[in-house]
Amino acid sequence: MGCGMAVDANRVIAGGVLVFVEPETFKKFLELKERPLVIVGETGGFKKVKLTMTTYDGALIITRGEVELPERAVVVNAKELSLGK
Repeated sequence: MGCGMAVDANRVIAGGVLVFVEPETFKKFLELKERPLVIVGETGGFKKVKLTMTTYDGALIITRGEVELPERAVVVNAKELSLGK
């Protein structure tokens, strides 16, 4: 996982344009930015799902599971993650 910088967040609420992609496509989005902001966390009730997210031109790009992140990534570890409201 990237270690350019890592911070913890108590709660992240994601909304707007949500785009779900496969992990390989997600990695291509990370390559488009010099220092990508990446949010990692879990969502769901009984069945927790790990999500990895980044932004690109106003859209939130999301993939399920963990992705190997570049060293230059700024990583936010979300303790609680919610998609939309």
